[in-house]
Amino acid sequence: MATKTRDGNADGVKSFFWVVDLAIHAVLWLLLASILAVVADLAAAHYLWREDPVSGMQELLRYYLSETTNPGLAARAADAAYWGWFGWTGVDASARSWDAGVLPSHGLGSYLRPAFSGATREGLVVAMYGLKLFGVRFAMLAMTIPQFALAIAVAVLDGLVARDLRRAQGGHESATRYHHAKHFLTFGVIPLTAVIWLAAPVRLPIYLLFWPVSVMIVIAVWNMAKYFKKYT
Repeated sequence: MATKTRDGNADGVKSFFWVVDLAIHAVLWLLLASILAVVADLAAAHYLWREDPVSGMQELLRYYLSETTNPGLAARAADAAYWGWFGWTGVDASARSWDAGVLPSHGLGSYLRPAFSGATREGLVVAMYGLKLFGVRFAMLAMTIPQFALAIAVAVLDGLVARDLRRAQGGHESATRYHHAKHFLTFGVIPLTAVIWLAAPVRLPIYLLFWPVSVMIVIAVWNMAKYFKKYT
């Protein structure tokens, strides 16, 4: 039976463009997370802030801006997220034109007219504030990366030391724990925590999220380092 051989050129191309592949996946993940955040905000506006949805979103945005340690960076991230949905698409310009009473009757502006009146307008404003909130919380999440990186570095070093000790003592371990810890991180804790933080339309103190997640990540990384390679 003939065995299937791997194409070395394909592996070389894949390794060469790994940065591009990672960037594409990151952009797609952020797009999905922003969509989930807007959907969650609209649901909260309908069920939690029915009397005044816009004020509810404004209050939530002010809360997170007051919680961040770098308001300038958070504001820039909010503007970037807002521009990514409503800036280059022309929705923001059309909304401003509508407020000024000069929305064109032809072209793209005419198609956007229904979105600037009644309940639809209220939902659009909620989505606009929701994207700003998404940007602020993304900036806050990014600002925790140095702390996470330091904790992970310590866990890796300690795990590698424990691995060498076990090997020196003749220990026999499988890679099962390594793969379980890897799946726990890549498909569990990290994406789930990030999505909850970015999308949940409620007040989440970052320290309540940071410390438990940090402990779980450190334990998982420590196990990955300790059982990095199967040996006999």
